[in-house]
Amino acid sequence: MMADIVHLHACLNATLEEFGNAWPNFVVRSKVWQLPLLAEQKAADHIEARALEGCLAIDAAIQAMSMFERMPDQAPGTVMRLPGYFALSESVLHWVKEINQLKDQLMMAIERTRIEMNLAPSARSKILRLALGGQMSMKQLLRHIQAFDICPRLIVFTWAGHTTGGERVAVGKVRELLGKTAKQQAMKEGVEVDQTLAGAELRRIINLADQASLIKYKKVAPHPRAMVYFSDNSRYDAMTHSNLPMFVLAGDHPSDIHELRDFNRHTRQAQRPDKKTRIEVIPRMNLYLNPDDLVGQRKAEVQISKPSSVSSTYAAGSQRKKIIETPDTPQLDLNFSLLDD
Repeated sequence: MMADIVHLHACLNATLEEFGNAWPNFVVRSKVWQLPLLAEQKAADHIEARALEGCLAIDAAIQAMSMFERMPDQAPGTVMRLPGYFALSESVLHWVKEINQLKDQLMMAIERTRIEMNLAPSARSKILRLALGGQMSMKQLLRHIQAFDICPRLIVFTWAGHTTGGERVAVGKVRELLGKTAKQQAMKEGVEVDQTLAGAELRRIINLADQASLIKYKKVAPHPRAMVYFSDNSRYDAMTHSNLPMFVLAGDHPSDIHELRDFNRHTRQAQRPDKKTRIEVIPRMNLYLNPDDLVGQRKAEVQISKPSSVSSTYAAGSQRKKIIETPDTPQLDLNFSLLDD
């Protein structure tokens, strides 16, 4: 299966090269923002967004889309990003879809190899680096490019400063861990198992099935996003993680662009108005009830117009933050100079 990974990577590079030779000829308007490369796994309080236009923006985008390895001084677990947009005179949707499909096939090849080798999910990035090189970045390689066959009315670039990521933890594993801990605490303190802290925590999950899951939340570092408006609706029609520049069509009237500003943690305090309520189960372990298990509870609704008539790479469901069973590494969703891990 290593051969499949190498082959798909070669196909992806060839397609990206073909794409890079074509789309710059269609550029009507553009702007991207360079974000500083991080040398340590720590989110900065201030992130400067340096604007690039014209040929500089094109060169930066070509490099960003094809740079899959970490830079020499880039900290492991950090990511490199190039938010921005290109308004084109012709559609590039077919190219972008092919590139994204090759990325998905590459991910599937890595997963097949992992299963064949009987390795844990956390070994995916190790398999990638074994096949393609020691500095390969999983996120930089597999992140999708967004393209919309429309001239948006408005594009708003902003920062997501309060995002959280979640990791699924099986109740059975939590129960097993707490059982062992309770016995150790009982021996140490000379009390019955059910009188220990771990014993009390075990009682909190007594009615949950082993195959059910709890969610362990962690903060995600600030990252840029883009809200795209096609209609006259006051809500956005699409919201994307702005990892790479998006491609849109140029129209008779240029899109209104709200540019990405510098990020300042001390002046950005607003929380999302639609933040979901979390039900804490085991505070000491930062474990919460899985929202999918809240049967019958009403979920917060956000009115978003659906761009079903717009041909694009965007799918609203795929933009939600995915909860994975075991994280690749304790990644901070950090920011860049041209490019992600």
